[in-house]
Amino acid sequence: MFKTKSKSRSRRLTRWWLPVALLAAGSSVRAQEYTLDQLLAKAQTNSFSVQSARLDEVRTEARIAEVKAGARPQVNLAGDYKRYLKIPGQVVPASAFGGPDGTYQVLAFGLPYNLSTTVQAVQPLYNQSLLIATKAAKASRDLSALQTQKVREDVAYNVSATYYNLQTTAQQIAFLRSNVTATERLIGITDLLRQNQLAKGVDVDRLRLSRTSSQTQIESLQATYNQLLNTLKFLAGIPQTDSLTIRTTIDETTPVAPANEYTINRTDLQLLDQQRTLNSLEQQNIKSGFVPTLTAYGVANSTVFAVGGDNSYLKNVPGYWVGLQLNWNLFDGLARKAQLSQKRIDSQQLDVQSRQVRESISMEIANARNQFLVQQQNLSTTRSQVTLAERVYAQTQLQFKEGTVDITDVVQAENTLRDAQNNYLNTLVRLRTAELDWKKATGSLVSR
Repeated sequence: MFKTKSKSRSRRLTRWWLPVALLAAGSSVRAQEYTLDQLLAKAQTNSFSVQSARLDEVRTEARIAEVKAGARPQVNLAGDYKRYLKIPGQVVPASAFGGPDGTYQVLAFGLPYNLSTTVQAVQPLYNQSLLIATKAAKASRDLSALQTQKVREDVAYNVSATYYNLQTTAQQIAFLRSNVTATERLIGITDLLRQNQLAKGVDVDRLRLSRTSSQTQIESLQATYNQLLNTLKFLAGIPQTDSLTIRTTIDETTPVAPANEYTINRTDLQLLDQQRTLNSLEQQNIKSGFVPTLTAYGVANSTVFAVGGDNSYLKNVPGYWVGLQLNWNLFDGLARKAQLSQKRIDSQQLDVQSRQVRESISMEIANARNQFLVQQQNLSTTRSQVTLAERVYAQTQLQFKEGTVDITDVVQAENTLRDAQNNYLNTLVRLRTAELDWKKATGSLVSR
């Protein structure tokens, strides 16, 4: 009977990588299991960071429209009403009205009531700064799109890393639960042996202590799992009140090793290139301040003069004119020269940052590739260790039932198996993470 149970237990141990049961506590209805690809697709739409970045793109479009509006005609309407309590006067030579030379008198011109209405239309004819600003606005559209792409890549990386951690934690819980089941079986067997004076009471206590330790670890890992699950919901833009279940089966296929030849398509470099373009346009815009601007305008004016009383009078005096206005700032106290110096320094800093980012990318690629190759080798080793630990554990159980080993050997074999399983899982996740780092370093994490 004991041998049959041992074989059954061994078969279950060799199939520990099968999908585990739903881990979310308190859920009576099984929710849809999300794969990593499904979560990534959901995050690219629902993530708060991505939504905010896309709103920045919309705002950039509004800024472009604002800049373009500066090249269109501007029409202004102004009105002015005055009620003179005392009409202001002017001092004029008395000789102009037949008086003696060298004398002056004060005359008040106008009527008590004045209403003036003016409509003015202005159209820029030549403004080099406005033309450059339009180009800069369009360049900022590309910059905003690149910033959104960078956010999407960061979200994809964080979601993937959290997903892998969840899978690892889920499998660790499954291992521990399987070990608890096996330990409870051993407790029952050992207790029977104790009753027949073939085992000691301390052997049962040791097994119960091992079971309690495993149950404590399960509770701790379950709390970690729930925290990671909530983090994954947040990263993917899923409400915390919604249920979420991930596919806990870890893909055991070994990823293809990174090639020696690869293409770097990093958003970081493209962002720096776009910032350099904007910096160049800003320098051109400052230089355009040395160039005059020409504006055409037209004015339509209507002024109404009136006086009340017995001798009331009302007169409308219209006026219309067009003109050209030239503005040329000949000297600004060397302000533009100082501004150009600042932009040239910014350009030098961007060059330094570009070299720094390129070196950083080379380092990230080398590290990710080396880590991938190391973990790929480790995976093969830890997989063999798991197979060996399973065989040793099954054999130790059988020997214990036959009375050739004591319970200490069983517990030690169980701990060895648990460590081997965890090492294998951790290595597998580290391999996936190295692949993730490789994709991030080469810029192939998110399709464009």
